[in-house]
Amino acid sequence: MSEDYGEKDNDTMTTWQSLKSAITDYKVWVMALSLTAMVISLSFNQFFPTLTSTLGYSNTSSLLLCAPPFALATSASESSEYASKASLKSDSSEVCAFFNARHSDKTQERAFHIIAPLCVGLIGFIIAMSTQKVAPRYVSLFLMAASYAGFVVFYAWISNSFPRPAMKRAVAIAFVNAFSQLGNVSGAYIFPAKWGPSYEKSYGICIACFVFCIAGVLLHRWSLARLNRQLEDQDNNGGVDPENLRRPAIAMPRGFRYVL
Repeated sequence: MSEDYGEKDNDTMTTWQSLKSAITDYKVWVMALSLTAMVISLSFNQFFPTLTSTLGYSNTSSLLLCAPPFALATSASESSEYASKASLKSDSSEVCAFFNARHSDKTQERAFHIIAPLCVGLIGFIIAMSTQKVAPRYVSLFLMAASYAGFVVFYAWISNSFPRPAMKRAVAIAFVNAFSQLGNVSGAYIFPAKWGPSYEKSYGICIACFVFCIAGVLLHRWSLARLNRQLEDQDNNGGVDPENLRRPAIAMPRGFRYVL
């Protein structure tokens, strides 16, 4: 983080100051709500055996059919800065997550590396709720599993979005992560047996949550882009914001820019 930030951390902020700074920063709430919505949609993984059983095969075959979507997308390697945290959601990183996260780090871009996998997942949900044919529904499970690639990159973006003060970054990461677990709680109730075997309503909820998450990601990207413009103006004007002299300068090293 010191390398990304451009200088060593000399933070003297207390714990309570850090907590107040984090919970009063709207960007923290945007990320927390966006990740919660994503986690709700990703709750389909808790019901994967149930979803494969709707294909009409025996219990044993249905359990075996759970493996390929995640096996195809499984890699022993972890690529993103916080990919290890994402492994809490599945036993290992996904192949698509590996390459998506590596490309995200290489290009220093986060938002569209989150949105693209979610769009793939959206296609999977739409296919699953649109047909009862075996082949399309099984393909849709592969597309749903691929959406985890966005989850991996999202965690890295939290740290990138709150580089300093270090105490605030720690609180922000913990708060966003803890708050998003509400998605796991609520997600446990969106695939009731009475909505099967089509689970149209369940997939509809997943679609709505992914759309909400995408909107939140775009809003957060716009917020960081605005801060980058302000930082550029400060760099070009000796640390003073020429647009509004009453607005305090952003306390970042010269040349620092937020990762979008």
